[in-house]
Amino acid sequence: MLAPMTQGTFRLFIAALFAVFLAGPSLAEDTGTISRIIHNTKRGEVAHIPPGRYDVTDLQIRKSSNIVGDGEVVFYSSRTVIKGILNPLPNVSLRVENITFEGARSRDLNGAGIRHEGMDLTVVNCRFIDNEDGILSTGSDFGNILIENSEFVDNGHGDGYSHAVYVSVGNRLEVYGSRFVGTKIGHHVKSLAETTIVKGNHFDDAGGRSSYGVDTSKGGEVTVTDNTFVKSEDADNETLINYDTSTP
Repeated sequence: MLAPMTQGTFRLFIAALFAVFLAGPSLAEDTGTISRIIHNTKRGEVAHIPPGRYDVTDLQIRKSSNIVGDGEVVFYSSRTVIKGILNPLPNVSLRVENITFEGARSRDLNGAGIRHEGMDLTVVNCRFIDNEDGILSTGSDFGNILIENSEFVDNGHGDGYSHAVYVSVGNRLEVYGSRFVGTKIGHHVKSLAETTIVKGNHFDDAGGRSSYGVDTSKGGEVTVTDNTFVKSEDADNETLINYDTSTP
């Protein structure tokens, strides 16, 4: 039989309960929670993430996954990441939809919302806010990356070596119907893929110091059509699109 709760114990219990209430669901909304949701989703099914703000750091995606935010879902990192908030591993393909990635910082100044080391990556209706890199892809030579209807705001460390989207290797990058605003010193889109297609997007340095709108310094097959570019008249770099075959 349980001992009766004293008045002092009851007050401590209520105080602890009230503290949890004030903190909200964040105690459960962490890397482990998201990892379990993905792990428990069978192959071919969608991992649905409930609404909320989730403190996620260097979550390794070990199997090909389809992750969808139901309602307002934010993945942010309150800690220094090693690579990024989400990290698809080699040979893994990832599709993410309706998720905001926010505040990734790393010691090498390349903390990414998504650090993609896998095969294919599809990003639909996502937001990347104030990361050192929005998306940094260092995956397969044969990988294909598709970005649709997404937003990239205030990404970049500010040293010119980090970007809103940086595909350092890959077969194909396609970016459609997305918005890039205020990238810090770096490029809105930097692609070293064999084929790059950028269509129907809006690029705005927001009075800041963004560099190229689209940088394809490896050359390759490049198509840039139906985009809008806004560049400050006193910008450090007046060029909107860079295409050459020099060393990246």
